[in-house]
Amino acid sequence: MKFRSKEQTQYAKLIEGALQPGPPLLAGAAAGLGKTHGYSVALIQSGKRVAIAMSTRQLIDQYLESDALRAAVSGKDVVVVALHSRRQFERESEYREHREQAMAAQVLVVTHAAALIDSFSPGYAGLRSRDVVLFDEADLLADAADLRSTFSISGEVLKDCDATGLGADTAAKKVKENADDPEDRGAASAILYALANPAWYKVVGYEDDGSLTLKHRMPGRMLKPLVADVPRCIFTSGTLLVTGKFDFFVKPIGLTAIAPESRHIDPVHHGEVVVELASNEMQVEEMAARIALAARPVLVLTTSHDMTTKLSAHLPDAAARGKGEPLTAAVERCADDGILIAAGAWSGLDSPRLRWKTVVIPKTPYGAPTVLDGQHIKHYIDSKVVAIRRTYQGLHRGLRTPDALCTLLLLDPRSGRDELREAIPARFRVDWASFEEGAKELKSHFDAERNASLRMAAIKHYGAHCMQPACEVTALHLLDVHHKRPISEGVRRTTMDDVIVLCKNHHADEHHRMHMAVLEEADRIKSSTESTV
Repeated sequence: MKFRSKEQTQYAKLIEGALQPGPPLLAGAAAGLGKTHGYSVALIQSGKRVAIAMSTRQLIDQYLESDALRAAVSGKDVVVVALHSRRQFERESEYREHREQAMAAQVLVVTHAAALIDSFSPGYAGLRSRDVVLFDEADLLADAADLRSTFSISGEVLKDCDATGLGADTAAKKVKENADDPEDRGAASAILYALANPAWYKVVGYEDDGSLTLKHRMPGRMLKPLVADVPRCIFTSGTLLVTGKFDFFVKPIGLTAIAPESRHIDPVHHGEVVVELASNEMQVEEMAARIALAARPVLVLTTSHDMTTKLSAHLPDAAARGKGEPLTAAVERCADDGILIAAGAWSGLDSPRLRWKTVVIPKTPYGAPTVLDGQHIKHYIDSKVVAIRRTYQGLHRGLRTPDALCTLLLLDPRSGRDELREAIPARFRVDWASFEEGAKELKSHFDAERNASLRMAAIKHYGAHCMQPACEVTALHLLDVHHKRPISEGVRRTTMDDVIVLCKNHHADEHHRMHMAVLEEADRIKSSTESTV
């Protein structure tokens, strides 16, 4: 099988060499290297029974239609099945038939969430029967575990299993033996494991509503039982290695050992990056003004849906991902030369139609701390590591092809801190000292743009078009608001009568005309004074 680069070949060989039983392999590789193609070829062409765990159902759907999978199965009699949950089927018989096909397939594809359930309920996905289980985007496993950090058995299920009023251990055993829903049995297994392996970060007890609940404060470690039983686990991602160590992945997952050949592979050359860093804290209006000027298409990676909403209010032509909206749906709404503003899009966003020319990170993506009994405790991945990982992932959304050229706009000065600079790969040779000078120029440019709210109000009032006769420019990012009377004349209240909308070229022409008029007036006054004398 042909690979597109020396580094992709090295990666595929690294996976191929880890198909025998052994400790978990950590296979780090930069985004854009072609991990999916590399591991698909190595796993599928080995003939072994393998499972691939991906972070979301959407990524699984993309994978099943990908060129990487088609190339790996070409010419081979290989069955690939993605496991679905019971709720996807109307009849129990249909679900059982699907499960039989999935369990028999050479290649089983599951979500991270399914793997976590299987860790405590082995019958759920049958991953322990596989020779190899590979976790793609493995740095997101802790996040997936966090979403399942509370396992709960409702009072109704306890009643159906004749487990009401019993001790936690006895009640969980009854549910595990008698519950109809695999997820209820999985929750019972998780509770039993927590009781048998007590730790300060695991709390089991009854809630006020009568449910039996496990609250897990180190969620990544819920995967430990599965890792211990599978002959070989492979974890792959672009950000397993942070500050030169795998520790920030190993500890949260609770790995006791890793394969000695574990490594990170970075391409010698893959795309080019220009980084611009703001030197001062910016308001939302200023951020929106800078984003509007960026080369398109633009991807804006926000840390919350609230930030998405605030920015989109100043960028009405942007596609803003709504709360609960699938990322793929937001991408579909984004024009080829548009702006996409999205929370939670740090990874897993790969649209061939949109090759981002600019990636914007408005706020440094530090992770939130965990609070336990009113006290701040260290999170399974500390805040700094989260920021490094997300910045790295965000940058690589714009480096999907070897010849990509992307500008990374860091609009939060904190992103320039020494502790976060390693988020930018060393091959780009970023001169951070120069950013401070560039950022000052950038800031003065933002000042010159004046009030972003006024600009958008003028465009709304007059329409998104240049008001110079015969000019056909309508692109929002090419339009400026021009003050008929120079704002340098002093502070005043500006109304719509005081401004017009011009394209950038005609705006520059108008300022040149005004400047020449000032010079001509100065010459006239000088000549008049001299003649009087």
